[in-house]
Amino acid sequence: MHQRDIALNYIYLSKTHAGGKDQVGLNLLKGFREIGATERMVVICYDHSVETIKKIADDVEIISIPSHNDSSEIVRMARVSMFNTFKLNKILEDHNIKLVYHLSCNTGLTRTNATSIVIPHDIKAIAHRVLAGVKVPMHKYLIYKVMYKADFKNNDHIVAISDTDKSEISQYYPEYKNKVTRIYNPIDVKKDQEDEAGRGNYIAALNLQFHHKNIITLIKAFELIRDDITEDLILIGNVPDRVKYLKDYVAEHNLQDRVKFTGFVSDEEKDKLFRNCKLYVNPTLYEGFGMTAVEAIIHKIPTLISKIPANFEVTKGLAWYYEPPEDEKKLAQAIKTALNSSWDNAEEKSDTIYNAYNYVNIAKEYKEFFERCLA
Repeated sequence: MHQRDIALNYIYLSKTHAGGKDQVGLNLLKGFREIGATERMVVICYDHSVETIKKIADDVEIISIPSHNDSSEIVRMARVSMFNTFKLNKILEDHNIKLVYHLSCNTGLTRTNATSIVIPHDIKAIAHRVLAGVKVPMHKYLIYKVMYKADFKNNDHIVAISDTDKSEISQYYPEYKNKVTRIYNPIDVKKDQEDEAGRGNYIAALNLQFHHKNIITLIKAFELIRDDITEDLILIGNVPDRVKYLKDYVAEHNLQDRVKFTGFVSDEEKDKLFRNCKLYVNPTLYEGFGMTAVEAIIHKIPTLISKIPANFEVTKGLAWYYEPPEDEKKLAQAIKTALNSSWDNAEEKSDTIYNAYNYVNIAKEYKEFFERCLA
């Protein structure tokens, strides 16, 4: 039995474990379990994550911290920062931890005695303060600016989730560029046989909740070609108040019969709608990695995405692309072209992407990285 000398700081996991950052952490843990690395690991998490952690890795030691019902994101961030600043180092010392991996940014205001690694996932709030005409408020901008500076100074290593992400960290924080290592996100997707003949007659999009996902451009593009195509547009997921203008536009332009909002759906229903679409479209203005497009290609779904740097990088040039992202005319033409084209070499594309980001392969890469950091 190995000494448990590696700690995964997973207090960043949300109660629903539904976000992309959460999925990175859970997929990585699953990979560690399958390659036998969890026998030397401790997971530090809030009590609401304990059962999820146990189901994934029953041999990992868990240090549980009482959770709270925080009133806002700022309060939650403050609580995480306080824990990492004043309590984490004592836990690491008590358990003889030599290396700690922080699943997200906001690692506190002090260094730990253990070798420490932070994965900020991206620095969008700093590198792209204005997206889709929406500007990060000054108070949030300043919070993130101070937080990233403290994180990059106090941690020994920084993980970037793409070469694009690495380039932005190096550009905005050049004094820490030598600390940055690129490791792609782990993807847990079953690579099974897809029935292409059973696909529905609709275009699908996910990730509606934020302005920079640029769904409004997709709706406008669809409006331009609705009389030229038979496929409907299905927008999968919640539409919070901040993007209520999406529904307003559809109503004002009499698109309700062709543009459908699913609202909240179960994971099973979301997966079914996603995998059975005729074309998946992601018009996003920014991604640090872009997990959904990767999953779509693995499932052999014809995939059309904006040609922003991270999208093109992680899909390895194997999708269909359009640019610029906010040009609805270009997107409309790209959709028509895609619907009339064959998704060639689907199996080969699927294999390439699956092997590049499979959670077991990424866990092996992380394990080797941890060993180098400890050495």
